[in-house]
Amino acid sequence: MNILLQVVQNLDLSVYSFLNGFAGNWLADHLANFEENNNLAKGGLFLGMYVYLWFRVGPDKEERRRAILAILTGTLLALVVSRTIADLTPFRVRPMFNLNLAHRAYSLETHPNLVDWSSFPSDTAAYFFALAFGLACLLRRYSVPILLYTAGWICLPRLYLGEHYLSDIVVGAAVGIAMVKVSLKSRWLQQDVASPVLLFMEAKPHVFYAAAFLVLFEMGVVFNDVRFTAQQLIHALRGGHSHELLRALLGFGVLGVVLIAMLGVSPFLRKLSARSRRLR
Repeated sequence: MNILLQVVQNLDLSVYSFLNGFAGNWLADHLANFEENNNLAKGGLFLGMYVYLWFRVGPDKEERRRAILAILTGTLLALVVSRTIADLTPFRVRPMFNLNLAHRAYSLETHPNLVDWSSFPSDTAAYFFALAFGLACLLRRYSVPILLYTAGWICLPRLYLGEHYLSDIVVGAAVGIAMVKVSLKSRWLQQDVASPVLLFMEAKPHVFYAAAFLVLFEMGVVFNDVRFTAQQLIHALRGGHSHELLRALLGFGVLGVVLIAMLGVSPFLRKLSARSRRLR
C-alpha cells in the first residue's frame, strides 16, 4: 500500500511539474483562467443539454425524464460523497499552496474559486463527471466527446492552475460516475421518487418548472450563491460584524423561502406517490 501511495504521489508531482512548466505563457494562462471561471461553458452547457433532452419528443420521453431525475440526484450525491471523503481523509494542501513545490509565475493574476477545503478528492471532477456520465448514457453516440470535453475543458485547467493533483481529479471523477451509475440502477429512484415528481409536474407545471429553474440555475453556477452566503454567515459569526451577519441572514432567508415552498408541496407529492402505487 505504501509503495502504491508513493507511486501515485510521484505521478501527481510529475504531472504538476510538467504543466506548471507552461506557466507564464500568455495564451495558456488566459485560456486556463477563462475555462476555470466561465460557468456558461461548464454547468450552463451541461444543464442546457439536460433541458433539451427533457423536452425532446420521442417514444422514450417518460423513461428519459426518469433517467434525468436519477442522474441529477446522483450528481448531488456525488458532491455529498466527495465532501465526506475529504472530511474523513487527511487534509491535503492544494499544489498552488504547497510551499515545498517550485511554482512558475503566471502572466496574469488568477482568481480561483476556492474555499479552505482539502484538495482530495476534487468536488469539481465529481460534479461534472457525474453530469457528463449521465449525458453519455443518454447520448451514447457522443459519449467520448462529452467525457473528453469534461476532462480537457473543465478538469485540465484545475491541474494547470495548481488547484488539484491528478489523483484528486481521478478519484473525484470515479465518485461522480459511480454515484450516477448507482442512481440509474436504483428502482427506488425510478419509481418511488421519479413517478410522483412527474405526476406533480403534470398537475402543477407552473410550480414544478419555477422550482426546477431555481435548482438548475444554482447547479449551473455550482451553487456559488449558496456557498457565498454560507461563507458570509460563518465569517460574520466569527468576526462579530453585524452588517455582514444581516446580509448573510437575508440571503439564507431567500433560500428558506424556496425551501418552505418546496416543503409545502410535499404532502401533495406523497398523495401522488400513494396514487401511483395503487395504479401499479
